[in-house]
Amino acid sequence: MKNNWLGEKYYHRALYDEMIYFYQLTFDDDGEEIYRIRGLMGNLVRKARKAFSPEMTIKQKVDRLLALVYDDWGFYCDPSNYFHSSNLYLHYVLKNRSAMPISIAGIILYLAESLSLPIYPVNFPTQLILRVDIEKETFFVDPWDGKYVTYQYLQQLYEGAFGFAAEMKEETLQYAGCNELVKRFSEIAKNALIRDQLNFSALVYIEALVDRHPNSPYEVRDRGIVFVKLGCIRAAVDDLTHFVEKCPHDPSAILLANQISELKNELEPIH
Repeated sequence: MKNNWLGEKYYHRALYDEMIYFYQLTFDDDGEEIYRIRGLMGNLVRKARKAFSPEMTIKQKVDRLLALVYDDWGFYCDPSNYFHSSNLYLHYVLKNRSAMPISIAGIILYLAESLSLPIYPVNFPTQLILRVDIEKETFFVDPWDGKYVTYQYLQQLYEGAFGFAAEMKEETLQYAGCNELVKRFSEIAKNALIRDQLNFSALVYIEALVDRHPNSPYEVRDRGIVFVKLGCIRAAVDDLTHFVEKCPHDPSAILLANQISELKNELEPIH
């Protein structure tokens, strides 16, 4: 299977960096947990190194790391509490061990870089997948539980998303770029904050994403949705109108156009 980063040093910490950035922007504690987070991550690296022996092969080290993360250290994904934003905040994840697959993957990838292990993220359509490349062999890991999954299993997931006999192309399983990872995390993070009704935190994060991607109508749309929840009707109308004008064929555009009309009616009494 072709490696689209062959010959390049892959930056494994993109997810970790975005999780830190997310925390700093949206969690109101003046960044007091940052030093603790770094200390805890460093401690995990040291524990992993101690668990390795010189006689271990690369594959055995990867296996041992996965066992440490999921079995010894007890990181897990709780389906009954899956979408809660606390599963994306590193200080909570490191304390409670409850996480989403993407946040556990961020920790594993951080450890992989520190331990020089060939574990990489794949921006698979249905969920983030980890990929292990050792010489001419490739393995895939589901960060939900740290178990290895087969190519055939991934093909089934792909068909489930795109229809029976949909062809999974080679590039589908290539390493994800940093921008892809950050975008995937940001979409999950925005949804989690809104679902938890942490609307001001969601607005702060989305404002940062708008600054990062000023030409993205989707970030403007999401800001408009949060403005509605915060009761900032005029700002919401401006953002949602911008999105509908820029993306008239998007499936959400018709629904938002109707919502814009309703919001404008709410503005009329103000005049």
